[in-house]
Amino acid sequence: MAIEVKTVDQAKSLAQTWMQNSGSFSKEILPCPSDLNFILEGMAPNGIPFLVIQPKQLKSAVAAIANVRITESSFASLSALDKGERDEFLWNLKRELMFAPPTFAFDPTFEETGIPKGIQFSKEVYYDELTEGRLAEAVSCVTRSALWVVWSFGRRFGPRAEVKPVE
Repeated sequence: MAIEVKTVDQAKSLAQTWMQNSGSFSKEILPCPSDLNFILEGMAPNGIPFLVIQPKQLKSAVAAIANVRITESSFASLSALDKGERDEFLWNLKRELMFAPPTFAFDPTFEETGIPKGIQFSKEVYYDELTEGRLAEAVSCVTRSALWVVWSFGRRFGPRAEVKPVE
């Protein structure tokens, strides 16, 4: 029987218990930034670090998040491509990510430079559906998407992009 989640404490407890039982829990990040209710850090079985957070603006949901940081060598290789090749690579990557379950965003400098230094994936789970299974699914979605970016950059540029803990 599923436990009905109605409060921040219940959501945090469910997430932390699932993470501990699945062997993916690393730690709770303290102190927690003022715009978040909690941050739990974990490591997926595929080796991708992730967070389960609750922003204060999401009053009845938690979010699973994974970040990919583009290595300096991959960034340099992407920068060295002519604009047409670079635009095509990024267009294809964005098209592939568009059909993945989590939402994604390039780092803020992408708008200025046209070359990403990182990509963040997130998937929300609302309290009315918050179970260990739905949380596991959200974490799987964000970490698989991060892994796809690592593989895509590795296939194109050799040394892999780094997945780093979300800060």
